[in-house]
Amino acid sequence: MALDLTPVKGGRRPRLRLALTMAWRDIRRHKGRSALIMALIALPIFGLSAAATAGQSMLATPQETVLHELGQTQGRLAPLEAINAKSVQAVRGDLGYPSGQGEPDKNFTPAAPADVVPPGYRAIASQYLQATSPVGQAQVPLQAVVTDVLDPAFAGKYRLLEGAAPSGAGQAVGSPGLFSRFGLQPGGTLTTSAGTFELVGTVRDAGVADGNTVLYLKRDQVPASMAGSLSPAVVYLAGDRPLGWNDAKAFNAMGVQLTSRSLILDPPSLAERPVQPNDAASDGRLQNVLSLAVLGSLVGVLALLEVGLLAGAAFAVGARKQQRDLALLAASGAEAGMLRSVVTASGVWLGLAGGAIGVVLGTVAASIGVLAVRAAGQTIFSGLHVQWLGIVLLVAVGLVSGWLAALVPARAVSKQATLSALKSGRTADEPAKWTVRIGFGLAILAAAAMAAGGIVAVAKRGDLQMYRWQPLYLGLIIAGAVMLVFALICFTGRIVDLLTARTAWLPIALRLAARDSARNRGRTVPAVAAVLAAATLSSALMVGTASAMQQVSDTYGWQANLNQVGIPLQYEDYDVGPTNSHGGAVAVGRGKMVTVDPSKVTAALKSSIGPDVATNVLRGAVSTNSCPSGTVAENGDYIQAPCIGWVLAEPAANRCELAKDAQPIDLGDWRCTGAMSTTNFGTFLPPIVVGGEDELAALLGHRPSDAARTALKSGGIVVTNTIYVDDSGKAAVISVDYHAESSQSNGFYVSVDPGSQPAGPTYLRPDFVPLSTKTLAAVVDAPDRPLHFYGVVSAETAKAMGMPVDPRALLITAAGPLSQAAGDKVASSLAPFMGPFGGFSLEQGPPTFVNLMLWLIVVGGALITLSAAGITAGLALADGRNDHATLAGVGADTRLRKALAGSQILMTALLGTVLGVVAGAIPVVVVLALQRGFPIGLPWLQMAALVVLVPLFGAAAAWLLTKGKLPMTRRQTLA
Repeated sequence: MALDLTPVKGGRRPRLRLALTMAWRDIRRHKGRSALIMALIALPIFGLSAAATAGQSMLATPQETVLHELGQTQGRLAPLEAINAKSVQAVRGDLGYPSGQGEPDKNFTPAAPADVVPPGYRAIASQYLQATSPVGQAQVPLQAVVTDVLDPAFAGKYRLLEGAAPSGAGQAVGSPGLFSRFGLQPGGTLTTSAGTFELVGTVRDAGVADGNTVLYLKRDQVPASMAGSLSPAVVYLAGDRPLGWNDAKAFNAMGVQLTSRSLILDPPSLAERPVQPNDAASDGRLQNVLSLAVLGSLVGVLALLEVGLLAGAAFAVGARKQQRDLALLAASGAEAGMLRSVVTASGVWLGLAGGAIGVVLGTVAASIGVLAVRAAGQTIFSGLHVQWLGIVLLVAVGLVSGWLAALVPARAVSKQATLSALKSGRTADEPAKWTVRIGFGLAILAAAAMAAGGIVAVAKRGDLQMYRWQPLYLGLIIAGAVMLVFALICFTGRIVDLLTARTAWLPIALRLAARDSARNRGRTVPAVAAVLAAATLSSALMVGTASAMQQVSDTYGWQANLNQVGIPLQYEDYDVGPTNSHGGAVAVGRGKMVTVDPSKVTAALKSSIGPDVATNVLRGAVSTNSCPSGTVAENGDYIQAPCIGWVLAEPAANRCELAKDAQPIDLGDWRCTGAMSTTNFGTFLPPIVVGGEDELAALLGHRPSDAARTALKSGGIVVTNTIYVDDSGKAAVISVDYHAESSQSNGFYVSVDPGSQPAGPTYLRPDFVPLSTKTLAAVVDAPDRPLHFYGVVSAETAKAMGMPVDPRALLITAAGPLSQAAGDKVASSLAPFMGPFGGFSLEQGPPTFVNLMLWLIVVGGALITLSAAGITAGLALADGRNDHATLAGVGADTRLRKALAGSQILMTALLGTVLGVVAGAIPVVVVLALQRGFPIGLPWLQMAALVVLVPLFGAAAAWLLTKGKLPMTRRQTLA
């Protein structure tokens, strides 16, 4: 009777059940190996699920945004800072960025928010007041919010934590940080520049951390003397009718912007509003989600790749241990597909368990962290957002990762002959014919994907809707990076062959490790690939961090040279009080200037810091941030007196030309670099310093050149940047009215797309309208740091030009940085002289923690790399127990086992880190190269440490931790 080989209907189900049963029994039999694989899969799933929950919890939903920002009101009105009636707000109002339209209109007068409240709404005004509270001799800044925070319309935005609501003008409430800062309890008394109040309750602002010191007052509690110091009022609208986009446009035409509950919850489509650069801010949560998703995808893919490879190596070892059982199963008639199912079923069981465990632990850990941080009053997280869909997907990812990790070993085992599997010997792995070809194909696809991403980024550079294309080109580059990693993995087998082809000259331990690597590619390639994945992520982080820190350093706004600080010798006092006799100050009121005696400040500094501190009085004309504010007349008109300053005019030929992205067309253009090349205003240095060689040397940070000293003595000017010197070697000193410059737009000398935002420094320098012009011979002597002042002239030259000269700032040069305690001591000694400007902070330059961050990345990468290499070495030792027993049987030294373990880690880690450093640096360099003006920093020292020191350390650790003696093993024979 002929055999009927027709498949039995429904036979797949019993075969699957049998495979799952056998896999489950094998898992229970080898609990250690199973737990290792399950932990390897659970670890990245744990990290991804925790990051997903924490990351989403940091992003406020629209519902949380309206609750925390608007409470129960329909919206709020705030000044738009419009230049004409055509200015358009962001969809999210003052939570976004408005854009100007058209030319400035001098006849346009924006309305006050309180004057445009529509009928049917109750207006609730909210303002800010900068007050102070005495602590010893110093006046501690204190922010006050002036509104009825306990109004029912603010429910959800403000919440009374403990205590009671104020019942009189002498009572107030404060933030938890206010009570802790001043050591108060509810019912305590706080003295401020706005009055003395009994604090009867603690209030939490949903959008402000509890640690902030905030005092909450009502409008009638602010004294009349400080009414002019209140910020412009923001008006909340309590009512029933939602406010839509048409309402926003009507408010915009009057110079007011609307932050509406309706617009945040249901933003208008692009068809209803113009395309503008603030669209990204209009849907900031979506953009943040996309950015986090792109970054998380890269980290997640690399982490899962590493884990999958390590788990694959563990499955390979396990499959070899199963070979005899599988061979007997094959001898009894099981097909190759059945053998594959038995091995892959283990991957399904362990992947499902690892994914579920990782997701549960990660979500629980992140939830506990989010709730603990929110309970502490921090605003890092807006709420607990558990991503249930993400949880299901991550469990599925764990299951698929386990299945894929077991798939390759399953295919290899199913192809082996039954008789060879039953023997104790084992043949070398046969290299796949198409692996290298697939690697070349992936490398070509990786280059194509990165090139396509680069083309998209370059084509859309300067586009107002660039943010919409960012996920596309970043996704292409990341896809290219992942394909590059897989291409290198495909090349790993051939690279191992090339490296191990000529090993006769190596020591015996390295020679054995090399031959073992070449013979067992099924274990070696996943091991090297796992290290490669870890090194890729570390390399990408190091290059990105180094480049970002280089960008911060390049664009840092130096206020003074290192260990220097400039403090003003004139400031505007906003508080009405008795005559201040300290430091030669005059009686002050709002809008009047206090003049400080520099000799008394110097004496206080020498007593608090020491006699080594050097001081230089910097004289000159008024600067933009020293102009006194205006006053309000009895009829309500705002009166602002002229504020005459002296600056340098820039020759037309020296003007920096900008591209569409608001960056210089030529990034190396000398007209766009150096001191005063950008509009980073904000220092207390006079624009043109009047002084001699001592002042010039202190500002430059080095000894002035002979030409500079000669120019000072001969009536010329020492200029800090060549851009202010014309072809004849002269500089034009002009006088301008700062108030007139700020109140009218006299244009910029370059044209860029409306609303485009520069990525770095602001290169648009104002083209001042001169009131008078004086031409001086100029010599350029650039300071060591790009400080913000035009140059230095002598007192005689300033007098000849008619420049009014007054002491403007005191430049302090210390021998080195001060501790926090020393800084507090100095601030306390300056408090009687400087009032609100008594703070003291020496210039320390850009952040210097980049090296620490890079070394932390190296340490983290080293731990991951060493763990991967260690797991691999352990699997290799377990897999090669019979080989080691054979070596012991022929008289090999017991120390050889230790040396062999170290050699295996050395080869695996060295090859993986070299390939990983290359694979991680390439995509980051590509991304950074697409950002015009963004530097590319390659931390060679840290990368070298990762490549050299990590493998050596791993080899040493393996040599120390591996036992030299080997237990006797029972040889298997085929009877």
